[in-house]
Amino acid sequence: MVLVIMVELGAALIAAGSVQPGTATANGLGMPAGVDVESGSGPADSLGAGVGSLALLDGLLLFTLLLLGASLVMPLRLYGRIQGLVTLIVCALWILMCFLTILQAVVKLFLMIALFVAMPFGTIAYLALWGSFPIHRAALVLGLLLLLKIAVGVLLILAQPRFLRIKGLVVLVVLSVLLQLVLGIIHGFLPGPVVSIGDQFWAIVVGVVALIWALIMLIWSIPAIVNAIRVSASFTDSQPADSL
Repeated sequence: MVLVIMVELGAALIAAGSVQPGTATANGLGMPAGVDVESGSGPADSLGAGVGSLALLDGLLLFTLLLLGASLVMPLRLYGRIQGLVTLIVCALWILMCFLTILQAVVKLFLMIALFVAMPFGTIAYLALWGSFPIHRAALVLGLLLLLKIAVGVLLILAQPRFLRIKGLVVLVVLSVLLQLVLGIIHGFLPGPVVSIGDQFWAIVVGVVALIWALIMLIWSIPAIVNAIRVSASFTDSQPADSL
């Protein structure tokens, strides 16, 4: 899962190296430096936002796997006391990050749509920035991610078949794969000039799903924290008072 997230976060940077120079025309149109009008690709958006947005959900999957791993190596009493608190803190920060990411993605989506329908100069600017989506490069990255996620599932079953009984883990893995497959369908079936819009829209959907899942995890962490406090209080009350 660490490799999955590294690929998702680094996909845009890896693809940016393949952008050819040729910014003179772009600068003449007032476009940002580093934008290639002929290829329609910018250095920061070489693979769009869809691939990177998958890290929002896959990060929660990695965190869940880390919790499972910690339960196998830590004393259960200690794990029970810290698991709920750690989950609460991580999920609260994750919700904030998802919200800010969704907000930024919505603003960018509105900008893309506004440019696309503002003929003729807005449409020209849109086509210069996002009109040619690197579908083949994105397909290669998505294929690699799918292969890695299949490996994660196989290794989980080999490590402990009882992991299949954890419904939340199974649902999270299925959601991760399903959202990625739909992203690939969007890249493959939408008309070329609007693939970037579809990719941006799906990035928002993935962000919303990740936010909802983080909220669910946060809510489920509260009973664990309450139980840990009760156990600690009961253990303290059962200890003999120190004599003066």
